[in-house]
Amino acid sequence: MSSSIHKYSEYQAAVSKLLSLADFERKSRSNDPPDFHLKRVDRLLSYLGNPHFGQKYVHVAGSKGKGSTSAMIAWALAANGYKTGLFTSPSIHRITERFRIDGEPISERDFTKLVNDLWFAVEKISADGDIGVVSVFELETAMAFCHFANSEADISVIEVGLGGRLDSTNVITPLISVITPISFDHVTVLGDTIAQIAGEKSGIIKQGVPVVTAIQLPEALEVIRTKAIDRRSELIEAESAVSIQGADSCGIDGTKLELTTAHQSFTIFLRLLGAHQIDNTRTAIAAITKLSSLSFPTDSQKTSAGIENVQWPVRNQVVSTKPTRIFVDGAHNDASAIALRKTVEQLFPDSNKIFVIFGAVRGHDPVVVARELAPLNPIFITTESRHPKSLTASELSDALGTGKIVVLANTNNTLDALEFAKKLARGNDLILGTGSLFVAAEIVEIEQKIEPELYPDIKLPPRPSIQKVSNTIK
Repeated sequence: MSSSIHKYSEYQAAVSKLLSLADFERKSRSNDPPDFHLKRVDRLLSYLGNPHFGQKYVHVAGSKGKGSTSAMIAWALAANGYKTGLFTSPSIHRITERFRIDGEPISERDFTKLVNDLWFAVEKISADGDIGVVSVFELETAMAFCHFANSEADISVIEVGLGGRLDSTNVITPLISVITPISFDHVTVLGDTIAQIAGEKSGIIKQGVPVVTAIQLPEALEVIRTKAIDRRSELIEAESAVSIQGADSCGIDGTKLELTTAHQSFTIFLRLLGAHQIDNTRTAIAAITKLSSLSFPTDSQKTSAGIENVQWPVRNQVVSTKPTRIFVDGAHNDASAIALRKTVEQLFPDSNKIFVIFGAVRGHDPVVVARELAPLNPIFITTESRHPKSLTASELSDALGTGKIVVLANTNNTLDALEFAKKLARGNDLILGTGSLFVAAEIVEIEQKIEPELYPDIKLPPRPSIQKVSNTIK
């Protein structure tokens, strides 16, 4: 028992050490914008012996669906017998989820060893004094490359953290690049037009490296095409490369898909819910097909089985059906909110009332998300996740008020919000948790009794904390 406690404390110390670095994902610092460039991560990796050299990669950027698409590609490659790394963010329940081999998160022991082994390079950059300090995501990126090299991965799928052109992951030369749908996302950093955002996302396209693109808005596709021509990169448009012959919905169980390429057919029972996941599957198949011609041959049946086995939590996840129907998704921009609304309409057409437990993280526009959900006639209950960048419930309620969106109640934490919604829900009512991946994750943790991983900067609010704003339930 003392040994397990000792090991756990070493792991917690490693997590704390990592999170002591500049963390633009978890902390907002006024008048101190994120310092986006590749010079520091380049130097960090050079001090570590450039572990990313000599490895094979798939690089994935986009505004929505990049995590799911990355997971599908990784699971499919693993099912074909390739030892496959996967680096994604953010994590949902534990930080170790960001680093996977064949779908399995890195062990606490290996995570701890990586942080400690790489720390000398972090300190060396600080001592250099000419290029700032290493950020959390920069070190995580280096950890991923080291973990995949140490594990002797055959190929690794690397999801971009933010943007693409100046993202820490953009130091690799992949076998292929993949760009999932582009929409308004992180506009203060990436730009306030689709063309500007597409310019940042398409920054992952490398000279002569093929690029697969999902269905895009016309202005985004134009930018991607121009960039591909400029870099002399073959552009593969998934919509043309992969045909969907059939998509039969099986409700909350999933969708039966029939897809074909020029040379293969795929029959997939897709357990990831939502029509947008069909397009993500097509993009993943287009990427796998291209990889097959680049020394990674694959079998359609094994690929189908791999994609069927993908588990990607809090993206259109049915958490409970009895006694109360609970559904969660991390929709945080207009495009993802539209996709969520369509999914709810498809899966829960008989819903009487829809209680939306709604949270948001600073930097996103909650009003846009709420407006896209408005056709569901939702009853909003605002809340605040444990995430340090979470808007408070009152801040969120005020923001929604400026958008003429009625809020029933404010709660200071997700548990109170869920308990309040459960007291109101009856029969075919639906509780929907959204606006933030972190609110969605906390609902899953509560319902499935998953022990949350608490970080040093988390302060749990007092309970009870429900402030009723409106007495009207339509």
